[in-house]
Amino acid sequence: MQGTLVCAVTGPEESGDALALSAELSDRLGLRLVLAHAVNGIDAFAGDDGSESVTMRQTRQGAERQLAKLADQHGIADRAEKRVAVGEPAALVGQIAAEEGADVIVVGARSRGWRKRLESRLADELELETPVPVVIAAPRRGKGRGEAALDRGGR
Repeated sequence: MQGTLVCAVTGPEESGDALALSAELSDRLGLRLVLAHAVNGIDAFAGDDGSESVTMRQTRQGAERQLAKLADQHGIADRAEKRVAVGEPAALVGQIAAEEGADVIVVGARSRGWRKRLESRLADELELETPVPVVIAAPRRGKGRGEAALDRGGR
């Protein structure tokens, strides 16, 4: 059965963990991989004819370059589809997940506090935006980082 995994690419700190876990899961489960980079911004300055403002175009193009670079660094540039949007990130990732028929969304997280509690604002916001299940990629440590997250769940 062919399914779809959407990886939400956000800040550089969390994106590497989310990309690594997404690549591993898509390989293991045979899922189509879609990288979604939703950049926070305002699209209200678009012209009446649907054209985008110079600022919005530059923001989108910068996000496309960043997404291509991250995909290349993780060795998935040739097999992952890429989507970039400018606006409210949670709403846009939810919209992309719906358009792509996603079965799961993977987001990155940060460790906070002395207990290293996982924190992902995007995951919290996605809960209100989409019925698609969200998997939080924990920050990885040391070598074998992509496998460490999966090993904890038991193979």
